[in-house]
Amino acid sequence: MKKIILAITIGFSSFLSAQQSWSIMECIEYAAKNNLTIQQNELNVKLAEKNLEQANNNWLPTVSGYFDNNINIGSYHPVIEKGYYQFSNSFGVQSQVNLYSGGIVKLQKEKSTLDLEASKIETLTTLNDISLQVANYYLAILLNRELKSVAEGNLDIAKQLLDQARKKFNAGTIARAELVQAEAEVASNIKNITDAQIEIDRSLFNLAMLLQLQDYRDFNIKNVSLPDTIEKDLYNLEDILNNAYATQPVIKLAEVNIESAKKATKISETYLKPRVTGNYSLGTNYMDYFNKGLNQVAWLSQWRENIVNVIGVSISFPIWNQYSNRINIQKSLINEDIALNNFSIQKQQVLQNVQSAYFEVNSSFASFESAREAVRYAEISFDFAQKSYNAGIINLYDFNRSRNDLLIARSQMLQAKYNFIFKTKVLDFYAGIPIILQ
Repeated sequence: MKKIILAITIGFSSFLSAQQSWSIMECIEYAAKNNLTIQQNELNVKLAEKNLEQANNNWLPTVSGYFDNNINIGSYHPVIEKGYYQFSNSFGVQSQVNLYSGGIVKLQKEKSTLDLEASKIETLTTLNDISLQVANYYLAILLNRELKSVAEGNLDIAKQLLDQARKKFNAGTIARAELVQAEAEVASNIKNITDAQIEIDRSLFNLAMLLQLQDYRDFNIKNVSLPDTIEKDLYNLEDILNNAYATQPVIKLAEVNIESAKKATKISETYLKPRVTGNYSLGTNYMDYFNKGLNQVAWLSQWRENIVNVIGVSISFPIWNQYSNRINIQKSLINEDIALNNFSIQKQQVLQNVQSAYFEVNSSFASFESAREAVRYAEISFDFAQKSYNAGIINLYDFNRSRNDLLIARSQMLQAKYNFIFKTKVLDFYAGIPIILQ
């Protein structure tokens, strides 16, 4: 399964700073290495690897050693016709090997393999989700920067108007109220720039928190200029859906979980079958009587002479264990149904996500087209207003209203543009197309 690839293509950064500027790929790579959720998933992968390693070793025999010491107090011994005290010890090694267990060893290995694959897919799913969030936050920063640039351009115009108003007021051609209005417009535009910078800082903070940086204050990203002349790519909804069903990790994860649930059912069924176990033990023992009159051999001689080898085969089979085996099988079958239902849920969710992204791409492009047309008319209106104001036909209030209308139109067009770009990248994600900002 391919990992989501995000890249950024730029000529050079126009935003120069002593701070490090991150590209979108650097953000993704950092998140992949340092995000706590991804780290947790990677630990789950390591745990699943150990479970598989253990399952691979289940066919090996077990070997253990033993050493026992006991004191026996008897009430009667025929030799001395009275009670006795006896000390004994024994030691040795014993081994056990599984000869037949209904195929449980093979099934446990297969299930552990599936569980390991599921853990890896969960990591990929988390990385994909974070990658989309990074793209969204990255675009939000670029949008806020462009909005600030629009506000700065508006401030330049407001300062020019203030300079003209002062000259006209000094010449006695306008009233004091119009000069005050020009001063208020400059102050208002300065506030707009301050608010725009706050939004830039907020969006940088949000991305830094997503990356889980220890200190967000020095965090910055590279600037990317996206053209206003964007076009809508042609998408085939059926092709995107088929690709999403085939490549989305949530679908693959649901499929693997179904197979794992089936293996768990087969494992439960093996407990209804007999178990055949091979056994071997090698040991010796020593006994010492504290009573006089009872013959005993030296402990070294007893250990040498009492060596015993035992080889055996044992068979066990279930008869009745409070129906626990049957109930466990029924529970496993229910888990199969849960896994199948979850697969349907995930497939339905992907269907909704793709259709929603497809709808959003088309609707956001229509919104962008309308906003771009609104800007065109707002620019024409502003041009007439500027000429009328210079000719003294309209006052400063009417001119500022036209200027503010242009500012609003441009801001709305920028918002529509970045909204369309992000929706397009979401659809690219489901279509298997690398997300590129250029």
